[in-house]
Amino acid sequence: MTIVIGVGNDFRRDDGAGPAVIEALRGRVRARLAVTDGEPARLIALWAGAGSAIVVDAVRAEPPDPGRVHDLCAQTAALAARSVSGHALGLGDAVALGLAVGQMPDRLRVLAIEGADFGFGRGLTPGVAAAVAAVAGRLAAELVPGGAEPAGPIVRHPHRKGNHAS
Repeated sequence: MTIVIGVGNDFRRDDGAGPAVIEALRGRVRARLAVTDGEPARLIALWAGAGSAIVVDAVRAEPPDPGRVHDLCAQTAALAARSVSGHALGLGDAVALGLAVGQMPDRLRVLAIEGADFGFGRGLTPGVAAAVAAVAGRLAAELVPGGAEPAGPIVRHPHRKGNHAS
């Protein structure tokens, strides 16, 4: 089974890139689709037992190149002792915890989209919107329809108050 997880908050501008990719994949792939705020326990619960997990998240970079996509494996994502995102705990923490408790997918891939604006509001900046379309297109081509996993509803984990940009 493959799960694609969009991490982010679509009320924090470019932080909505992960959820936007998930929305763009709806009806185009035969994989489980989920959206979450990136809290490590929720990520682990979503990817536990999956054959393959793909996590899509917006990240901050210095200097920023809005829309640039980083394609990372689990080992690379785990190197971040602190997230490159604005969450108190990040993907690196989720990978470390998942490994410690034996709750990792067989394969983990992270698609990190550099963002420019993580302020309050809806809507992606142009470079990030273009990257969302490109990432969704790439994943739709890779996750060819007709596989064994039925497309189901998008699982959504509500954002907590005080959630920051990914």
